[in-house]
Amino acid sequence: MNFTKIIRVAGREFASTAMTKGFIIGALVVPAVMAALIPLIVILSASAQPSADKGTIYVLDRSSEVFEDLSHRLSPETVRERWEDRAKRASEFAKGMMGNSGGEQIENAMSFIKTPEFRIIPTAPDADIEEIKAEIRDQMVSGVELDDPMYKVLAVVEVDIDAAKKANESEGYGSYQTFFRPKLNEETVGEIESGIRWSIRERRYENAGLDRTQIAELASIDERESKEITEEGERKESSEIATFLIPVASLVLLIIATMTGGQYLLTTTIEEKSNRVVEVLLSACSPMELMTGKIVGQMGVGLSLLVVYNSVGIAALIAFNRLDMISGQTIILFFIFFLLAYFMLASMMAAIGSAVNDMREAQSLMTPVMLVMMIPYFFFMPVVRAPNSMLSTVTSFIPPISPFIMIMRVSSTDPPPPLQIAAVILVNMVAVVAFLWFAAKVFRVGLLMYGKPPNLRTLIKWIRMA
Repeated sequence: MNFTKIIRVAGREFASTAMTKGFIIGALVVPAVMAALIPLIVILSASAQPSADKGTIYVLDRSSEVFEDLSHRLSPETVRERWEDRAKRASEFAKGMMGNSGGEQIENAMSFIKTPEFRIIPTAPDADIEEIKAEIRDQMVSGVELDDPMYKVLAVVEVDIDAAKKANESEGYGSYQTFFRPKLNEETVGEIESGIRWSIRERRYENAGLDRTQIAELASIDERESKEITEEGERKESSEIATFLIPVASLVLLIIATMTGGQYLLTTTIEEKSNRVVEVLLSACSPMELMTGKIVGQMGVGLSLLVVYNSVGIAALIAFNRLDMISGQTIILFFIFFLLAYFMLASMMAAIGSAVNDMREAQSLMTPVMLVMMIPYFFFMPVVRAPNSMLSTVTSFIPPISPFIMIMRVSSTDPPPPLQIAAVILVNMVAVVAFLWFAAKVFRVGLLMYGKPPNLRTLIKWIRMA
């Protein structure tokens, strides 16, 4: 084969695919837009809140002990103070994840959120709860807008007589019940419910002679940052989400890069054959030179996507200060397994593209290939949870799904031993040679064949002919 001709075919194939506006927009602009939109989405999600609820809460405190604490707990000043504290904690978390600017943006966004406002009204301890609840129904039935929204009844709270103090030692504490107006915000319901529980506990602590502050100190444990001990040293402990994130993201990225290059290869081969352009190309180069150049050219397309998305992923890890979650060896193996996976898939796509006349005919032959490509998705959960199990090890030696299984294993927190990685790479290299041999036989005969699309028997006949 003439390598100069192969390089020219590969360059033409790469340029016709990667230098188009559509590819550039999909490969470069979309990741950039997504990276810019992530902070904006977080900020909009934090600020996109419904209008705050304002209104009255009737408290039927049969114990005569809970109302005072509840009134203080749900006062506008106390509620606002708690919300500002939550915004501060969210900002500190965001600073650790997105840097100081991201944390400040979230804190500014949360400062515009309106907190609910309550007017706490006590009722007589012996009042009829049904009469109090009836006021909510009356307001809803009338449908008249109140001049002051604070007079809208939001909830009725009934506290048992023994909620804060046991009636006798043989029985437990009493409880409470809340009746809400429909369609209240979740934040409003949460504030009321938590306020009632806090107030009842406060009274129980005091009646039992316990100091709430001391109990909180006893229950609070300041935990220093957890770390993992590795052969290279110490690193941050990987959370369960992170444990799944890197392997699954690696699998998806590998499939996207492999399928993109393979799909373009199939499409261009079918177009050139149906338009009879291939006959002109074959006058200048041999079928093997053409097939090799097309495979190498589309490999450059897949590599371009891989570099772009890998760069975005590494930049995200750097921004989140979690670059320790992926090693340089994993990145190198990622590209190795991409090449192995791509050459096997590209061989099948080249064979299919040369054997059919249009995309409609290619669908029936592509179905088995697509089913094989879906297998790693079905195995991702057991492989990620147990990277060195019997299932993970066995499927690692089965081409063409082997590279996809291995990328999940090597990027997990418990990667396989180096000897096994080398053995898998060797097996896949042999498989690549076999796939290329099969594709070359079909490509050589099928490229100039027209008419009825071939079946399996015909493909075997072409291999023998070639």
